[in-house]
Amino acid sequence: MKRTRADSASSAVKAMIDAAKGEIEPPAHVTLRERDLPFWAGIVRARARDEWSDADLVVAAQLAKCQSDIEVEQTALDGETTVVTNERGTACVNPRVSVLEQYARREMDLMRTLRMGGRVAGDSRDEVGRRKVQRGAEKARKELEEEDLLAS
Repeated sequence: MKRTRADSASSAVKAMIDAAKGEIEPPAHVTLRERDLPFWAGIVRARARDEWSDADLVVAAQLAKCQSDIEVEQTALDGETTVVTNERGTACVNPRVSVLEQYARREMDLMRTLRMGGRVAGDSRDEVGRRKVQRGAEKARKELEEEDLLAS
């Protein structure tokens, strides 16, 4: 399937249609916790809607959960110290540090799977343009929604 150029009229129309659909929802067979949703929203906004496959959305949900768990563990560690004393009175590394390291490795693995955080697959200039058009369309949709609220 041939992809249209990001600066074409058909890409602009497609971006407006996608923006009118609203935010991308997690797949029905994936359960996200309430605390995962802000991470989900940030992840799916990183790409244009038509760049997400069904399989990618499942991995995006896993990434959202992972980032949420990192935040919970980091908040807990912020209230503790990185060096603790065990039952024998010996100083050792707080176990939360290891948990955070495991979560960080998982986060990077999931981001690599989604090809996020690095170079975009394909022509990066086209992907950047497509994402710019998508964000502009989403901004226009939000402005129209706000006008509808003010007109009511």
